[in-house]
Formats: sequence, C-alpha cells, structure tokens
Amino acid sequence: MLKFPKEAKPVSLGEGMTPLIPLTDGRVWLKLEFLNPTGSFKDRGASVLVTGLKEWGIDEVAEDSSGNAGVALSAYTKFADIRCSIFVPQGASEGKVAALRRFGANVVFCSTRQEAAERVMEAVQSGVYYASHTWHPLYLQGTKTVAYELAEQLGWEIDNRWSVFIPVGNGDLLLGVHLGFQELLASKVIKGMPRLIGVQALACAPIYAAAHNLTLPLNKTVAEGVAVTSPPRLHQIVNAVRETNGDITAVSEPAILNAVDELAGMGLWVEPTGALAWAAWNQLGRLPNSVLLLTGAGWKTLRP
Repeated sequence: MLKFPKEAKPVSLGEGMTPLIPLTDGRVWLKLEFLNPTGSFKDRGASVLVTGLKEWGIDEVAEDSSGNAGVALSAYTKFADIRCSIFVPQGASEGKVAALRRFGANVVFCSTRQEAAERVMEAVQSGVYYASHTWHPLYLQGTKTVAYELAEQLGWEIDNRWSVFIPVGNGDLLLGVHLGFQELLASKVIKGMPRLIGVQALACAPIYAAAHNLTLPLNKTVAEGVAVTSPPRLHQIVNAVRETNGDITAVSEPAILNAVDELAGMGLWVEPTGALAWAAWNQLGRLPNSVLLLTGAGWKTLRP
C-alpha cells in the first residue's frame, strides 16, 4: 500500500484508522476523520509527505492553506524538526491560527487566498521547499488510506452498491480515495468501485458548476475548508467522480449549519466543512449503503 525506502523512518503522530460508526439502520456509516491528531484528515497526507521530506533532508518548507492542511503540516514538521511557514488568508479561523502558532509555524497573513498562493511561490523561488497538499504526489498517498480503511472496516464488502460522501475543495481527499479504491479494485480486493459523491458549499461551488454546466457566483461560505474558487485539479476531480458513476452536489449555507447542529445532537462536534457530507446525504434522500466522511473538528471554527 505504502512503500518507503528501507532506511526511512515514518513520521507519525498516530493518524489513521479512525472510527467508523453506524447509524441506527446499520447501512449508513460515519467515518470520524476529525479524530485524527490535529483534527482533520489532512494528517494522513502530512504524515506521508513529511516522512519523504525528512528522508530527503529537507529542513524548511512553506505551504499556502486556509487552515487544516497548514495545521497538519505544522504539527508533523514540528515533530520532524523541520522549519515551516504557512501563508494564510485574513479571516482564517482563530482556532486554526492558534494551532499553527502552537505548533511553531511562521504564520504569514495575506489579504486573500489567491495572494497566499502567490506569496508562497515567492518563498519557493527563494529556495524554500513547497510542501503542497494540492500538488505533491505524496499527499495523495496519504489520503488514499481512507479507501483502504473503509474496505477493511466494512469487511471487504464495499463495491458499486455503496456511495461515499466526500467534501471537496482542492480535491486531495476525493482524489486520494479514488486512487485507493482503484488500487483495491485492480488487486481484486474489492469487487466494484463505490460511487464517489463530492460535496461543495453552494456559495462557492466551481466544481459543482463545471460538472453540471452551470454558471454560479462565487461567494463566502462558512465551510471555509472548501472555499476554493479556482481548484487546479477541477477536471481531474470531475473525471474521477464520473468514472465511479458518482456526482458532485452542493448544499446551502442553512443546510450546512443545520448539519453541524444535527451532528452535535449526536455527540459529534465537527466544523462546517466537516458537516458537508451529512448535509448532502440528507439533501439526496438519505441513501442507504452510504459512508459519510466527517473531515474536520469543530473546535477549529468556534461558533455559538
């Protein structure tokens, strides 16, 4: 599944193998990715990426992130004794900024998400390594482990009768899960490819718009983790979803906040981005044989 050089020492904080809990009917499952060490699925990608960086002797990295990816990278680089700068847009959640600082990252505030992407490239041009959760191939090697875990946790019975609901912004989770299921199918470990349902916030839904040939305005959303106006892998994401006979859907701001509250009523505190899968599952009629990925912890985006 993951092949490292023999001499490489994995940089791990105990990420992965997150709980998979059933709803009352037993045919719908919640994958608690917000219980990873820094509160999101990004720890999976960060672990594999930083393992590679450490093996290559990289001692300083930079990343542009609205929050979760930066928090994960800052934690794992701190553990690996690698210096880290995170370029974040103004307005990033206080909880995420506090975590970045707690893990010792150099936090560089930018006026917009686009400016953060531009300024991190200036740092890269000066010689700092770009540890990108969007572009680096090792990142998907980490996020693909979600697919392997789901197959194992469901007794290797997951196939094309199942749907997996996945929040999508830049697409590193959805593309990683797609890669993982492709490998499992090619190895004949599973008998069919589950349908991937990518979920966006309707207020900022460029992938949904492209998949359905729509023209939609791009606005601010409470689901800041997927507030990506120009996803660089947009077409790759759409193609991956179509290959599985899946879909891209979008949910409204009231539906997102309602999903946060409904999950809290079950004892699960997730951030708005982490509640997208639940909101979409409700919107699409509560499909049986579904897995909902709850991707980020609620403590990062405090709200009353």
